[in-house]
Amino acid sequence: MVLSVAYNFDPALIPGLAAYPAVTEVYGKLDRDIVGGGRSTYTLRPTSWSALKSAIFQAHQHNIAFNYLLNAAALNGMEQTRTGQRAIRRFIDALDGIGVDNLTVASPYLLRLIKSRYPRFKVRVGVFAMVNDPAKAKSWEDMGADTLCISATSCNRNFALLAAIRRAVQCDLQLIANASCLPSCTHELTHMNLMTASSRTGDGNKGFCLDYCFLHCSAKKLREPLNYIRSTWIRPEDLVHYQRLGYSNFKLVERSCPTALLLKRVAAYTAQSFNGNLLEIAGPVAQIGREQGALPGQRIRMGMLMFRPFKIKISSLLKTKRYAQTVLFGDFRKGSAPVYIENRALDGFLAGLMDQACSSLSCSECGYCNAWAGKAITMDESYRTRTLLLADELDRGLLSGDHWFASSSKFAQHKPGVMAPKSE
Repeated sequence: MVLSVAYNFDPALIPGLAAYPAVTEVYGKLDRDIVGGGRSTYTLRPTSWSALKSAIFQAHQHNIAFNYLLNAAALNGMEQTRTGQRAIRRFIDALDGIGVDNLTVASPYLLRLIKSRYPRFKVRVGVFAMVNDPAKAKSWEDMGADTLCISATSCNRNFALLAAIRRAVQCDLQLIANASCLPSCTHELTHMNLMTASSRTGDGNKGFCLDYCFLHCSAKKLREPLNYIRSTWIRPEDLVHYQRLGYSNFKLVERSCPTALLLKRVAAYTAQSFNGNLLEIAGPVAQIGREQGALPGQRIRMGMLMFRPFKIKISSLLKTKRYAQTVLFGDFRKGSAPVYIENRALDGFLAGLMDQACSSLSCSECGYCNAWAGKAITMDESYRTRTLLLADELDRGLLSGDHWFASSSKFAQHKPGVMAPKSE
């Protein structure tokens, strides 16, 4: 088994990871760059080019490779201009010059460019490419991919499909072990593009991101707790089932995790055993407040990115922040955590799930996950009620537009019917 671990730009992380031989790679990127990536800038520790160079040097000292993420969901058309192509090549030249070992992409153009002009790089096709069937996997392999990160939302619970993809290709395959996304998520593509834009240099919204996709997902879990069980995580104890299918490369998230928590996640997956709240090792985490471990500089920058006078109401931003900090809680202890999922109470869950026909049944027809949710989940009902009330209020504001001030732009002044075609 090998592990690829999120890098959070804390210099203490890599020496801690060096104690685990399974960790062969860390992955990360600048908090914003010309391509963009999979996490909004405001959720990440502030970074710099010198910090990136230091991280790569430190990783190499401990025999750990560094994978730089060029994993934007889309390139915003920059690859279609000579100027844009030059900018992309200059950036990859710079990454090459500071010793980056591997690259992750989601764009066929980037994969082919890197393989033709930068053959020393090993290239992983990231989860934003949504590799979810054997034909797609084979197509990426034929373009030169060294590793494919298989879609967690489509495949982590579909064992026949995972086996078929494994048979279809010879390249390495990777699974995200501790993602907490919902399967068949309707917001997946939108969320990918939202995060890409809000981490790209030159973004029209200047890094602003009101993450309504996360709002929808987290509220759905609170509303129907079985969705915590339906989520795409792989428990440490269940890695063996995937290894039997031929998968031995696992990715651990999040880049916004504090170091102590990342190391706890690595320890659990290395030991393939964990006692405690499953959300501690397989739940979303973002250091966006003091109580969550965010540095002062990060909190100041978050305020600067999100503060948009005369565009979005401060009251709405404060409610959004309060919701995020409520849902992304940092105390996972039994009796303290508002949501507690007893990991060991799920022993046997995945083995039984392998016999279920999830792809051909609706949850209302099956009831398997709902039964396990009743065994494993403890939830503070007052927390659930007040958090859902806040979620519903935020969602109403999104649909009505009440979060934003009336704009004086030409679009706001547009009168209904002006652009309508004339009737014949």
